[in-house]
Amino acid sequence: MKKLSLFIALAFVMQSCICVHVIGRKTHFMRDLTDEQKNNVCWTTDSISLIGMKNDNRIYAINAHQMKELLKTNEKAVIYQWSPHCSSENCTSLGLTQSYCDEKSIELYVVIDYYADAFSQIESIRNPLLSISERHYNTELAQELREIFYKELLGDKYDKKNYSRFYYFENGEFLKTYNSINNLQ
Repeated sequence: MKKLSLFIALAFVMQSCICVHVIGRKTHFMRDLTDEQKNNVCWTTDSISLIGMKNDNRIYAINAHQMKELLKTNEKAVIYQWSPHCSSENCTSLGLTQSYCDEKSIELYVVIDYYADAFSQIESIRNPLLSISERHYNTELAQELREIFYKELLGDKYDKKNYSRFYYFENGEFLKTYNSINNLQ
């Protein structure tokens, strides 16, 4: 009887560890959002164009095709892969990043991994806040989403080993990645 109880307890603990591990790697944590915030996440499709949209305090879940179309409309643009809890020296506030890009005449597009805490920063930028659509790519794993999205966006210029925070484009053409906003030209 003791062995059975120990086995059941051990199985429960092991199952809990596995669940926590898998949940911890998921990207958007929709469960942490209020109902109002959940209603302000817009799941887009290829037929929805983001061209000309301004920040309306919603987050738009997009795919690489939509991002390509958007980037083609700008002479200079940068995608900032932003995370609200990043403590690296390469992570900058959205307001500071927007100001820097404005000074350099570079259009800023912010792509987030996590919805939680992003809504509190949304007013710091001019363009809509974007996320990679887990529905379009059929996965909730952050690393896998980023890899699929950037591989599709950058094509043969994609290098899995060259993950960065900033992706710089001119006239829709990818030129270079940067780890710091201060390195942008």
